[in-house]
Amino acid sequence: MPEGPSLKKWATMAGQFLGRKIVKTGGNTKKVDLKILQDMCFTDVQVHGKQMFLKFETGQSKQPPSHIWLRYHFGMWGTLRVNELKTISNSTLYRASYIQDPKPRVVLHFERGEFLAFYGCSVQQIDSPPILDDRTDVLQDSFNIGKSISFLRQEKPVCYLLLNQRHFAGVGNIVKNEALYSARIHPMQMGTSLSAEKALELVKAARNFAKTWVEDGTAYSPMGTLNIYCKKTCLLGHKVQRDMLGYGDFTRITYWCSLCQSTVPSSEFEAALQLPWTSGEKNPDVVDGSPNLPTAKKYPMVVLTETGPGSKIYA
Repeated sequence: MPEGPSLKKWATMAGQFLGRKIVKTGGNTKKVDLKILQDMCFTDVQVHGKQMFLKFETGQSKQPPSHIWLRYHFGMWGTLRVNELKTISNSTLYRASYIQDPKPRVVLHFERGEFLAFYGCSVQQIDSPPILDDRTDVLQDSFNIGKSISFLRQEKPVCYLLLNQRHFAGVGNIVKNEALYSARIHPMQMGTSLSAEKALELVKAARNFAKTWVEDGTAYSPMGTLNIYCKKTCLLGHKVQRDMLGYGDFTRITYWCSLCQSTVPSSEFEAALQLPWTSGEKNPDVVDGSPNLPTAKKYPMVVLTETGPGSKIYA
């Protein structure tokens, strides 16, 4: 699913067309009559979390002037393309040659043959400007860290809580995985077991990764900033686990390291990494065949039972 950093970059891409007139529209959406946008001017683009809002206005010559807002949610596989149409990959063609190129949901054509193409999104016309609370968007300077920490410390897995868009707008599965690994927190650890300091570390890790993605990644990938997501081994060379984890019916693929993200205190964990037995050599400080270290508490690999939340809250 597209995440906040991707939408920030897409908003910049779309912003190059601000002030220009829509000369033609296209797309297969049935939710909005796109013909009403023709001859209107594209005047504003805003992003909040995983949602994008576009504003269109009539020219000054028309009285009274009017405007239209469109709200886009890019769903699981949505994307935005500028002056190009999306095509299926060669690997997909190899597996199923009958699959056709995806159809755009909305296409906005401008002069000189330039256009914006929206794919896989849910589009909705809204009558008034969006009411956006920047205090819940992890990429905003006004993000309310204190409120987010309080929200995290409840009796639910942190891998689930981080994806709540009312408190962590813009955080998706990639940001979640990377933040949990950076903070060395087990994905299924209950929020109530987090200290205020550890919860703060997790929130900062999520924000820092999202901001790094905006600065150094592309609109479609964080590039070289990934440490755990889709990796076979973590930074320390341990095997990465891949499980469907979450709460109730809401689960997501989670990449995590059972050694780095255990409940061994961080100072003891770092000391353990320096012991010879970690590299396969015999350790003199062994008790009954096992290293004399605190036992890491293992959380059960189960999904807790509760009615799944609405898709507008968790993503």
